[in-house]
Formats: sequence, structure tokens, C-alpha cells
Amino acid sequence: MKSISPETRRLIQQLHEPRGFVEALRGSRDYVSLLRRVGDSKELAAIIEILPFVLSKKRGVAEAAAAAVDKLVLDATTKELLWLDDAMRRRSPYSGESFYEWHRMSPNQLLSFERFGAASVSLLGMPSFHHNGYIREAAIYRLDRITSGSELRFLILRLNDWVSNVRDAAYDAVRSRLKPEYGSALIGNLALVSRLEGAGRADHTGLVQAIYKLLQSEECRQVLLQSLKSDDRFVRRASFRLAFNAIGVDLPSVMRLALADRDTVIRTTAAQRLDSLFSGETLDQFLTVMRRDRYMPVRREALRAYVKRGGDQAQDELVSALLDGHFSMREEARYYLRTLASIDLAEFYRRSLSEGREDDLYAAISGLGETGTETDDRLILPYVVNDAGRIRKGAIKALAKLNGKAQGDLFLRALKDGVPSVSRQALKALCNKGFSVPAERIWEILRSATNPHVKRNALSLLQRLNKWESIYYLINAIRDPDEGISELSTSAVERWLVRFNRSFTRPTHPQIGRLVKAVDDAGDRLNEKTKQQLLFSVKSF
Repeated sequence: MKSISPETRRLIQQLHEPRGFVEALRGSRDYVSLLRRVGDSKELAAIIEILPFVLSKKRGVAEAAAAAVDKLVLDATTKELLWLDDAMRRRSPYSGESFYEWHRMSPNQLLSFERFGAASVSLLGMPSFHHNGYIREAAIYRLDRITSGSELRFLILRLNDWVSNVRDAAYDAVRSRLKPEYGSALIGNLALVSRLEGAGRADHTGLVQAIYKLLQSEECRQVLLQSLKSDDRFVRRASFRLAFNAIGVDLPSVMRLALADRDTVIRTTAAQRLDSLFSGETLDQFLTVMRRDRYMPVRREALRAYVKRGGDQAQDELVSALLDGHFSMREEARYYLRTLASIDLAEFYRRSLSEGREDDLYAAISGLGETGTETDDRLILPYVVNDAGRIRKGAIKALAKLNGKAQGDLFLRALKDGVPSVSRQALKALCNKGFSVPAERIWEILRSATNPHVKRNALSLLQRLNKWESIYYLINAIRDPDEGISELSTSAVERWLVRFNRSFTRPTHPQIGRLVKAVDDAGDRLNEKTKQQLLFSVKSF
């Protein structure tokens, strides 16, 4: 949860500042205006600070505070509401005179909250978060008298209260609302209902199942289907799970919506259910959609469905998946083909490369890198200078797997690539193979680079050099004109000092001299403490 912003904090301080004699006499402080501005802040944490003003004896102040609290609560997500529930109980009653008044309130005072009209739901929800169990129980009874549906989330929250009387009161209130007219409200609070499944203070299984059964009933059918298009991702996920298990639902329509949803979790869940729900031509139609999905796990579920079915089509799909752009798809296809068919996988990729189909080029290069031999690097090398950054990246990755130790110079050149992902892949290749790269070459790349990502990757390589080699260049890098690189270098020097005693390599006299000179050249870019630590590190040598 974000802390209160400085601007809102200033407003709250003005609300709580003691009034002087003149101000008290003239009544010049505009509490109503201040409370309205806090309510417009959209900062939920501010509720704790302004809540005591609801108890004000000045009607205008109390109403402004109630409106502000209501506005903040209505905008709150489920996660934020859970945070507020915990934060309000943790707040010390002695953190301020006004909060002490809230802390010591009595159940009878809740009667006054009902005068705030529509805002009374949010206002009664706040004492349901009170540290005092009697207050929470009284709030539940007051909330139970409201039947708009907006009270439901506060009632569900208290179902797992640590006081049994509060739990029982909340249970009775929620149970009485298991009616079709509460379908929309229940769906809107599915995140809280789902949370009960893992709660430990009481067994909520019966109630949770009753809620799900109601939402899957014919009376709630339209509400459930409408929720499949909700803007709330969690509501859509839960609603699709319920819809797939509901009796009498048009499953093909639900599946079409699920496979078209922007949420990858929903599409994957639907794909995993497909084979158990459909067969024949309907299944084929959905598999065709799934095999074109951008998300690999969905395509993989389609491939597994084809394999389960067997026959020539399964083998055709497996061969096609060998040229999928994702490693996991290629690996899955290779796994099945090793058992279902006799195929030289490396030769397949060599042939695909020779055919030169542009759409398959990245997968063919990657596949050959995964299945080929050292001599296949000659087939990959031409693609290191391809116009497409993705192809260059795939070629570098394949070369690192096939014959990486022979390609050090190539990887260093690729480190300077203008496409960040290509440069990053070259860095990985240089790190994984333990190349003995001349430090001066790496330093020259960092010094002359114009792209920040190249500088960062070169700096990362410098940190992997010999202990006494790396520190010299890291200190020099602090003077880089790019402030981002300078800050990263400063952090790297600090890490070097922390790890100094992890190895006992002795520096040579030239290395000591270079380090001392680098510290001196760094000037005020290094603070005095760091300078002294660096000089002390070589003092004994």
C-alpha cells in the first residue's frame, strides 16, 4: 500500500493542528474544505487519519468527513480494503487525541452513522474493522439492515474474524443474502469469497459452495454470463471457472469468449478444459484457434490434444511445432517425435535453413542450435549480420550453444549491437562460456558506446573480471558522462568492497599503482569513506 503523499499529509496536519485562541474564537479553519480535498486524493491510507472527524459534534464537519471516507472506500480495491482492515487495528490509540476518540467509541455511537444516507454503508464498514470485537459485532448488525448489496463486502470480510460471535453474526447476514437478487453483488465480491477457501479460523466450505451453486443456477445465469466481460480480471477468472461447471450453459459460447480473452490465465485455463468438454468438429474448431494463439501454453495445450488424438494429423502438428518460435514448444514436439517417429532433428533444421522460409528462420536457427553439432556453426554464422534483430539474437544464442568458445570476437562485436536484446544475448554468451576477454577491449566498448544498454552490458562484463582488474575499471567508470552508468559503477565499487575478503588474490604492483591513480582521478565522484576503504584494501600489499 502506498504511503500518504506529502501534499495529502500537509492537509491532514492542518486538520489535526491544535487551534490557537484567536482561531478558536473566529472559527477561521475551514475543516470542510480540507476534508473534501483529502477525499479527492484517492489515497486510502488517509481514511485512518480523517475517520475520527466523523464523530465531530459539528454537523458540517461530520458530514464532510463521512463524504470523504465514502469516496475513498468506494474507489478501494479488494486488496486495499484488506490492507485497511489490518492497518486500522494496528493503529495505536495513543497516536493522537482524535484517534483516541475513535478507539474508545461505544456500540451505541454507530446509530449516528445512519444519518449519512448513502455514505452510511462505508461509514458502518469502518467500525467493522475496529479493534474492539463488540464494535465489530455491532457494525455487522447495523450493516445487516442494509440490503443494497454494497454492504456485502464488509460482511464477507468478517466471516473469518477471530471472535466467534462476530463470525457467527457475519455468517447469518451473508447466508440470508444467498438470493438471486444478490447475484451481481456476490460476483463483484468473488475475490473475497475465494479468499475464504484458504482461511483457517473456521470451515467456510459449505457457505462458499452455496455461493458458487447460487451463481451457477439458472436464476443467476445472465448475471454470470455478463460477468465474463467484466473489467475486473479476477472476477472474469472466477466467473469463467463457474461458467464451465454450470449446468445448462452454452459451453461453446463460453469457450469462444475465454479463448478470445486478453488474460492469458483465462485462455490457458480454457485450453486445459477443452479436451474434456468438446469432441468432433467443435473440438477441431477450437484447436485451430488455439494453435494460432500468441501465448505458448495455449499452443502447447493444442499440441497435446492433437497428440492425445493420435494419427497422421498428430505427427503433422508435431513437425509443424518443431518450427515454433518458442523453445518449450520445440522441445515438446521433439520429445514426442523421439517416441512416435524416426526423425533426424538436426537434419530437419538444416533443411529448414536451406529452404530459407522467412517465417521459419528464427525457429530453424534456434532449433539447430539446440540439436546440432559444432560444425553446424558455419550454417548459423551468416545470420549474425541479418537485418532483423530477432534473427541476430537467435544466431548468437545458437552459436553459444554449438561452439561458443570459438566465437569470442564475434560476441564482443555483437555486444555493441544497437538492439538491446541482441547486445544482452551477447553478454550472456560471454558470461556463460568463461571467456578470457582482454579487459582493455571491454573498457573501450564501454568508453566509446553511445547506447546506454551497451554501456550497461560492458560494465556487467567488467564486474566479472579478475578481482584486481575489475576494480580499476569500475572506479574509472564512475567518471562516465552518463549519470546512470556512473551510479551503477558506484554501486559496483561498493559491492566490490563488501565482497573484498571472499578471495585472497594478491594484486601486482602495477595493479596497485593503477588503483591508487584511479582513486585519485575519481575526485569528488567517490566519497571520502569509499576512498579510504579502497586505499586500505591495498595497504597491506
